Amino acid sequence: MADVDTIPVGPAPHSIAMRPDGLRSYVTNSGTDTLSVIDTVAGAVVTTIEVGAGPWAAAVAPDGQYVYVTSPGSGTVGIVGTATDTLVGTVSGLTAPRGLAVTPDGARLYVANSGGDTVSVISTATNTVTGTITVGNSPQAITIRPDGLRAYVSNSANGTVRVINTVSNTVVATVTGFNVPLGMAVTPDGVNVYVANSGGDTVSVISTATNTVTDTVTVASSPVYPTASPDGTLVYVSMTGADSLTVINPSSNIVTETIPGFVGPHEVATTPDGGYLYVVNHGDNTVGVLRRPASISPSSGSRGGGTTVTIKGRGFLGTTAVRFGIRPARNVTVVSDTMLTVVTPSAIRSAVPVTVTASGGTAIIGHFYYRRLPVVSQISSSSGSTNGGNVVTLTGLRFIGVKYVWFGAVQAAATVRSDTELTVTVPPSALAHTAPVYTVNAGGVSNSLAYTYVGSPTITSISPTSGPRTGSRIVNINGTFLSQVTTITFGGVPALSFKVMSAIKVQTVTPPRSTPGPVAVVVQTSTGATAASPVPYTYT
Repeated sequence: MADVDTIPVGPAPHSIAMRPDGLRSYVTNSGTDTLSVIDTVAGAVVTTIEVGAGPWAAAVAPDGQYVYVTSPGSGTVGIVGTATDTLVGTVSGLTAPRGLAVTPDGARLYVANSGGDTVSVISTATNTVTGTITVGNSPQAITIRPDGLRAYVSNSANGTVRVINTVSNTVVATVTGFNVPLGMAVTPDGVNVYVANSGGDTVSVISTATNTVTDTVTVASSPVYPTASPDGTLVYVSMTGADSLTVINPSSNIVTETIPGFVGPHEVATTPDGGYLYVVNHGDNTVGVLRRPASISPSSGSRGGGTTVTIKGRGFLGTTAVRFGIRPARNVTVVSDTMLTVVTPSAIRSAVPVTVTASGGTAIIGHFYYRRLPVVSQISSSSGSTNGGNVVTLTGLRFIGVKYVWFGAVQAAATVRSDTELTVTVPPSALAHTAPVYTVNAGGVSNSLAYTYVGSPTITSISPTSGPRTGSRIVNINGTFLSQVTTITFGGVPALSFKVMSAIKVQTVTPPRSTPGPVAVVVQTSTGATAASPVPYTYT
């Protein structure tokens, strides 16, 4: 492997966890009963600790004081003190435990019992099991959202991911459609979870807001364990079937690089600053160490240019030019030797190489993808109740890749039917008003159409309150939210005509009636809402 150092560890290594200070990493050797401790400065194993039969997954406490290790063979979680590098405790009674994760506050462990279809909750204060959650067939891996409120569990046998509410310790959602899901990684902002479909050649992206798969990234053969960079600009996925590491830019979910030369790679860890990757080579009993690949974030934007982009790599001191294709970037700022910020120029081509010229020469950093803006041309219904809930259809252009529609500042999930049509459920509004409706793709924000939230109508008075049975009497109806009135009836009989004067006044003409007496005056709006006059209209 070019530019990759290797560190020998124990037999059949699987998992790697990094201490928060970056000075130690811990590797489980599943072919024996040991945990290798790597000094990351020296680049060597400094000690080996016996932790249990066939150790599988490792996780470090947020304060760095303990390492937790699952051992499927002995049904335990071993607890290693990092100050002494010794086994200081064991939690037993688990069923072939594999994946585990520590909550951000360090108070609990969530452990996947692959042999029992459950997740055990362990208190780190008492090192005892305090709860058990049924999750599905053969749970494998667990990841926890940065806010600690949700845990995600992959069930490889039935192709699902279960979502756990960590407050109530109950399953609140089941996401389906995976192909032997194994490892998962939640992005540092908590917005998405990346799931490796080890039975195929894809990585699925789950939105944590909707608990639905919002994107699918095609990768090499047998992806197994994804890891997000600490800054959230890259996602690394190990490929056991291709002996490589795939690099995904999460701003566009495009594969930006494939790094070959690994041997059955399993888990990946990064240093706290994200500058180095540690890749476990399950196939040759080593850990590969390499520099972080370059990144461009975001990696796509409008063809008109104007997108502010952050470029990360190394050797940027002395940068004299940054080009997108043949066009120079604007506002080039050298933040450090490892980071630049620029503003994209306009372009005609869809994909262009990004090159940086510095004191060391010119290098291609990656690619930027120019997208055209979506266009909304028509909405199937331009008004509705403030309660929302009605489904409207938008027609236009370039809807592929659209995930949401905005009604003012409120976001609603879109269902894209084709590149020219999508549907969306209108969200509720606390106020009756007209909101701009627009959407976004990788190229930027579309134009907008108007949608009017209509409040429930009321009638406060009518004038006059009586008239002849021959009808044809002009009656003024006063109230609120009357601008969308579509029907007026007197005793169930439609008015001869009406005219909406404003949101608080409608003028109508009474129909004839054969018998004298009072009748109800009722208005109906375009949303189906109705209102009756507080006093009847009396035919004389």
